[in-house]
Amino acid sequence: MAAHPPATVDPHAVEAAHGAADAAHGADAAAAHGGEHAAGVFPPFDASTFGTQLFWFALTFGALYLLLNYVVLPQISGVLAKRAGTISSDLDQAAQKSAAAEQARVDMEKAVAKARAEARAMVDAARADVTAKLTAEQEAAEQRLAAKIAAEETKVDAARKKALAEVPAMADALAREIADKLAPVNANAPRQRVAGEV
Repeated sequence: MAAHPPATVDPHAVEAAHGAADAAHGADAAAAHGGEHAAGVFPPFDASTFGTQLFWFALTFGALYLLLNYVVLPQISGVLAKRAGTISSDLDQAAQKSAAAEQARVDMEKAVAKARAEARAMVDAARADVTAKLTAEQEAAEQRLAAKIAAEETKVDAARKKALAEVPAMADALAREIADKLAPVNANAPRQRVAGEV
């Protein structure tokens, strides 16, 4: 039997054979996968994956819980506490300022009332002083007037008494003068006694 020379391997043929094998394997996997989908099972509800799903759920929930409990919630609590403190401080300051304003208003009202009372007292004192001075001056004027009136009345009384004292003498002189004027005419007539004549 004649010996055959060794056959040379074509690299292109080997690659083509490998490609065919991969294609056949992919077709088998696609057929298997299509068979699962064809069975109508939703992957999250697949009983074969419950264990891994529960594990990842617990791990995610724990991580979120720890993140919220130790990072987010303390920051939110801090912000809320700071805000409450700021509001409380603002309210306290507002109450203090309101109390200070009320105290200032009361002090001002007291000062105004005191000033009014002092002004009223000063006016009353000045009025009383002026009234007293006017009363004293009026009394002094009345006393001076009364003294003058009394002096004039005294003078009038003296003049009246003097005039009354001179009336009989004047009447006597007048009567004699009249009598003397009438006597030459009625020389023979009896002479009538004149009032006041002795």
